Amino acid sequence: MTQSDIEEEQHDAAITWFVLLQDCEEEAVWLAHRDWLEADPAHVAAFDAVARIWIEVDDLMQDSASSTAEVIDLDARRDERRRWRSLWRPAAAAAAVIAAVGLLQLERLREPAAETFQTDATATRTIALADGSRVVLNRNTVIRVRLSDHARLIELSSGEAAFDVHRDATRPFSVLANGREVRVLGTEFNVLNQAGAFGVTVRRGLVSISAGSNGGPSVRLPAGTALMHRMDAQTDTLTKVKADDAFAWKDGRLIYVDRPISDIARDLGRYGGDTVAVAPELAAMRASAVLTIGDVRSLDRQLELLLPIRIETTARGRRIVPAP
Repeated sequence: MTQSDIEEEQHDAAITWFVLLQDCEEEAVWLAHRDWLEADPAHVAAFDAVARIWIEVDDLMQDSASSTAEVIDLDARRDERRRWRSLWRPAAAAAAVIAAVGLLQLERLREPAAETFQTDATATRTIALADGSRVVLNRNTVIRVRLSDHARLIELSSGEAAFDVHRDATRPFSVLANGREVRVLGTEFNVLNQAGAFGVTVRRGLVSISAGSNGGPSVRLPAGTALMHRMDAQTDTLTKVKADDAFAWKDGRLIYVDRPISDIARDLGRYGGDTVAVAPELAAMRASAVLTIGDVRSLDRQLELLLPIRIETTARGRRIVPAP
């Protein structure tokens, strides 16, 4: 098989995958597609090329009424039509004819400017994105959103956010946080980036998380699993979880099941807008608790009633110490 034959076979496979993924809700199909992409970098390039053609076709269809200067190679057009017709359903065949225009040198649209959304210590915020996705920001959270025809990029500068992503095979959805990339096509997941800690919990679908600065491997998380990388830790921690617990803050609760006291201190700091330290003698303490989100004093008081600790105010913020 010649190199040309191999490239044509990869191109045909990419078209098949692209069609198959349209409106597909079966997780097994998306997992198989992810495996195909990771099997060979050429598969990624082929799939991206097909997706770009589709995007450019959409642009051209919108601009065709005013554009009269384009020159089309009729032979290439007929060849592309035959290939796509052999793989696409009849309903897609007409679009395949126009897709040949993607072989022309079309100018990409200018990337839109990023838009910033943030919350303070008093309330959460729900954002409906233009692509149909929804993002809920926890308190004291900042994100930057950039949506284009080719990609959807969210930078979680600090805080915590829950994402319910509208599936779109042509525009991957990525969240950047703590030097990591969380990449998805359509799923529901929660991301934490606070005080050096990074965490992802998946409630529906599948996400791919890039390697950290420590050089560890990239990770794929299916529904019902979580990744946590705590400050100063050398490796990620992967666990099976009750995913709803990670989203409980959207309903006004914080749920902890056998969690390090440092995790609770980190959350108290975010809700209070300050830093909450843990006394060295409590560093190994783990706790289970359900807290009702309220003002800072209310959270502190609930925790003091549940655990043998006291929360004191210092010049540098608050500090969790053993109860007297």
